[in-house]
Amino acid sequence: MKFTFQNLFSNKQNKYLFSAFGILALYGLTNFVTQYRIQRKYDKLCQKRRDELKRSIQEFKQSYDLSTGLSAQLEKEILNYTIADIKKILFEKKATVKQVLLVFINRTLSVATSENLNLITDINFIEAIQQAEKQDQEIFSDPQIIYQYDLFGIPVSVKDTYIHKGFDNTYGLASRLYKPATYDGIQVSMIKKARGIIFVRSNLPQLAMTFESTNRIFGRSLNPWNKDRAVGGSSGGEAALQAARCSVIGIGSDIGGSIRIPAAFCGVYGFKPGMSRQTEIGEGVIEKAANGMVNIRPSKGPLGRSVDDLIVMLGVLFNSKNYSELPLSTQDPYWKPQDLNFTQISKKDKLKIGYIEQFNDLLPPNCMKRAVQEACQALINKGHEIVQINLDQELEHELAVAFPRLVAAEGGFKSFGENLKGEKIIEEYELMEAGTKIPLFLQTYILAPLLKILGQKTLYVMSKQTHGLDVYQYLVNSGKQKRMNLQFLQYLKQNQIDAVIVPGFGCPAVKHGASKELPLAALYTWMWNTADLPAGSMPITRVQGGNDLKIEGKEKTIDIVYILMNRNMQNAEGLPVNVQVISYPHQEEMVLRVMKEIEGVVKFNEKHPYPY
Repeated sequence: MKFTFQNLFSNKQNKYLFSAFGILALYGLTNFVTQYRIQRKYDKLCQKRRDELKRSIQEFKQSYDLSTGLSAQLEKEILNYTIADIKKILFEKKATVKQVLLVFINRTLSVATSENLNLITDINFIEAIQQAEKQDQEIFSDPQIIYQYDLFGIPVSVKDTYIHKGFDNTYGLASRLYKPATYDGIQVSMIKKARGIIFVRSNLPQLAMTFESTNRIFGRSLNPWNKDRAVGGSSGGEAALQAARCSVIGIGSDIGGSIRIPAAFCGVYGFKPGMSRQTEIGEGVIEKAANGMVNIRPSKGPLGRSVDDLIVMLGVLFNSKNYSELPLSTQDPYWKPQDLNFTQISKKDKLKIGYIEQFNDLLPPNCMKRAVQEACQALINKGHEIVQINLDQELEHELAVAFPRLVAAEGGFKSFGENLKGEKIIEEYELMEAGTKIPLFLQTYILAPLLKILGQKTLYVMSKQTHGLDVYQYLVNSGKQKRMNLQFLQYLKQNQIDAVIVPGFGCPAVKHGASKELPLAALYTWMWNTADLPAGSMPITRVQGGNDLKIEGKEKTIDIVYILMNRNMQNAEGLPVNVQVISYPHQEEMVLRVMKEIEGVVKFNEKHPYPY
């Protein structure tokens, strides 16, 4: 008898079977068409927004006289000035507030638009010029007003996520376009209270959760040091604006390194305060589960080109008097600002500083370790004691893996995917998303053993951390996080260590697209979010050739992570290399003091002028 598919079933069964297949096919087709229509709608929205930004820039150029009336030499000097330098020339009447602002607007138009580095998401030039003209009138009446407000006369940039009346906070998501804020959030309000002039908003990744600043609305930002390299993320556009000298000072946010990674990639200064010194409120809120994370919370802080400028901006963000004058509807009932106070910190002449050159879960290239050594030598030159930190192997591992274990606990990337609202995810998240969707059984009993057999030790260790958990296991891991934080701080206390120097990241600025392949490099920053410690990032040196490019013991390896890292180090010469400084909770002032002392010896800005 000739076998046919129909022989297996009766006519009635065939009818039901083909009906089922038809329903499934129809469902698949309907889903495909729906997704296609949603993405097409979003593509049109994104294109419309890009066109509007270009048009508003063009109309501004045609409507305003952008000549400053200053000499070319003074304009060049202003681009490199600190906040204090700008206040000085304003007071000495060498330039007006409007002239200074126009210097930075012209710079932004020259290098930061989509035709060049692509660092901005919106402009506020017209309102900024009006504010500058008003401030010039106030200076004419009383020059002392320059020093009565911390940011008087200072052009300021802010990350796209901040709530700023009249502007979208998109998070790089098409669904958040054309929903402008109706009020100023806390941080924007505090900057305005200090008379800072917000004139531009900066680019970021879609969802603001990776270290490559690219999205489907505004596109990919390019690194001023090397256009083939990423600017970092999620505050990548902000850091690049500082490195390209398009802004004097700016603010970003940081949940796993989103201030410090861009600072490291772009060779600028960035600061993540501990959560005890700040509020969660002030940025736009992404929805549902992503906003419900309590173990690790987004920090808000400055990016700039000097420690002094970070201190000024932190003083603005922590200003208790100005905060008390904000509308009650803007304030956070759970938060009371604590002003910066260096009195106690300055009493101790000789500090004891610990250092960590590497974490064994991901070894960095030699250039990163050399930067730590040079930062330590700078502190030795200032008379401080330097000691190597040797953590228990289990504690070191917990610091490395706690972040992905907690962030991925909800499983399947749901908490971030739901905010896409049908928009296609950028490729930088694809591996991360796929990893979180692998069932726990397959991860534990098939994938992990297979990785171990194939010699993929790095991926083997991390693959066990990125799966969904039930509530019980999540609470168990939360308890591990608490014990880990306590053990680390007890180690520092018992050894009387005031602050710690660690690499700024797992490697220098990655090539475009490499954030998809090297997410583990962020363990050097995310561990200080899980520990909730204040952390600053600062430039020390630049990548040299030869030994700087090597990862000790990993020159020849079958470990795919190190193969990719070695590939990333090709042509890395000249990229900036940062270190991080960390200290205890509530000790932001200690971090800033140590950074200031290192800066005074290293003098990165003098030895390595910013590019462009």
